[in-house]
Amino acid sequence: MTIRQLAKKSHVSPTTILRFLRKMNFDGYSEFKYALKRQQKIEVEQPSQQQSVPMGQFFDQVNDDHFLNKISQAAQFIVDADTSLFFGLGTSGSLAQYGSRLLANYGLYTLSFTDPFQPKPLARRDFSDTLLILLSVSGETMQVLDQAKFYRENGARTMSITANRYSTLAQLVDFNISYNVPEVRMADLNLTSQIPVVFLLEQIGIKAHKDLLKSTNGKKDSAF
Repeated sequence: MTIRQLAKKSHVSPTTILRFLRKMNFDGYSEFKYALKRQQKIEVEQPSQQQSVPMGQFFDQVNDDHFLNKISQAAQFIVDADTSLFFGLGTSGSLAQYGSRLLANYGLYTLSFTDPFQPKPLARRDFSDTLLILLSVSGETMQVLDQAKFYRENGARTMSITANRYSTLAQLVDFNISYNVPEVRMADLNLTSQIPVVFLLEQIGIKAHKDLLKSTNGKKDSAF
């Protein structure tokens, strides 16, 4: 866009624009355009740069004993449960559906639900053989916390996967795995990378499948 085009769209004269640019310490319109393009490039590149460092830090820890122990514990929770329920909202809701299907592919009985407004049963339920797996980036979403409280009050075991180990959800559930990636927001949108969540779900699914096979084979051997 030329200075004349900008002046026409702004309903001012080119001279007025030049006076304004000088007050902003630009030598001319060309320098201003260059600075603007450079700033736009920085703004476009910045989110990916911000994401790459936490992603690297996350994958650096995946072979640590502490991390592997967390995966094993989560898998054992799933194997011990008769039914595993996944719950999440928004992007986490889509991942809840993915997690449910993933575990089903590994021979585990799982379901997912993403409607926080589904009416709760009037009669008290016994969920002692149920595991509720909650996915939430912030760990502070009220509808997610409500589900965790309801199922815990009715005997279910609860597990969460969050970005923040200090979140309310992480403190509320029986077991939490945090991937410790800073939240990235744009207005009301949460743009935090969900790569760690997919990785965790797949690692937990693989371990649960192995443990289930080991348990099943052990029972067969003891029957003879």
